[in-house]
Amino acid sequence: MTALLADIGGTNARFALLEGARPGPTLVLQVAAFPTFEAALAEALAQLAPRGAVSQAVLALAGPVEGEAMRLTNAAWEISAPALKARFGFARVRLVNDFLAQAHALPHLAGADLRPIGGGQPAPGAPMVVLGPGTGLGVAGFLPGPRLAVPTEGGHMDLAPTDAREDAVISALRARHGRAGAEEALSGRGLVLLHEVMAGLRGAVVPPRDAAAVIAAAEACPVAAEAVEVFLGLLAGLAGDLALAWGARGGVFIAGGIPPRLAGRLDDATFRARFEAKPPMQAWMAGVPLALVLHPAPAFLGLAALARLEEA
Repeated sequence: MTALLADIGGTNARFALLEGARPGPTLVLQVAAFPTFEAALAEALAQLAPRGAVSQAVLALAGPVEGEAMRLTNAAWEISAPALKARFGFARVRLVNDFLAQAHALPHLAGADLRPIGGGQPAPGAPMVVLGPGTGLGVAGFLPGPRLAVPTEGGHMDLAPTDAREDAVISALRARHGRAGAEEALSGRGLVLLHEVMAGLRGAVVPPRDAAAVIAAAEACPVAAEAVEVFLGLLAGLAGDLALAWGARGGVFIAGGIPPRLAGRLDDATFRARFEAKPPMQAWMAGVPLALVLHPAPAFLGLAALARLEEA
């Protein structure tokens, strides 16, 4: 079996070939550089499989997937499985939500792939949950027994502030967007927005910064540092909410493009305390494993598992 695997977000389109047990090297293309997904896919196949013979494609896509066609949430690409079969000659094309692939990766993560953040040992067969801030905010659950992943749109839930500072931040987000959805704070654009909000609340003058610049400036700029601190606090709180909602005694995993870049500013004790602060359930929360995903491309582990299931 030779399968093309793809992890398509709002910013980057990542491709790899599966020809054995594990995916090969990853090719990264910029979404903005191609007018359509098919144009990007043609370039990926030209680079990764110039001799053809790719029998199937399993594509993880950032947005709701229902049926054989979808449109990305944070980009203009439209993707159709029948159209891809017709143009590229695939025998099978499977479209899945990007966090369904992240969820299928969870059983395959171990050792250096993870940075544990306190908690107990995973309960065998218990539900697991993954969330990940990147261009957007993805959430999915995984049930190990039936190997069933459940993609969700949990990234669009409302945020829950826990102190006066977060009350002020949520009010500012609500004033700008009408509501304070989690993705409006816990994403790349969300970190930029938090930086702007904190500057406004503090009456500080700071230069415009993208997410990478906010993270870089956090070492020296109090506004950037506070934006990162608020980001991490809200992320820990949401992770705890999802642990409760899913009964995730199998573990909560924080993935996505942004958290690994904040690893140096993530204080384990502070993050864990916010994660567990769910009275009257603190004792239950204390036993939930929590980890930061450090694997550079975990979605491909899940895509490979899905491709093998398709072949079986």
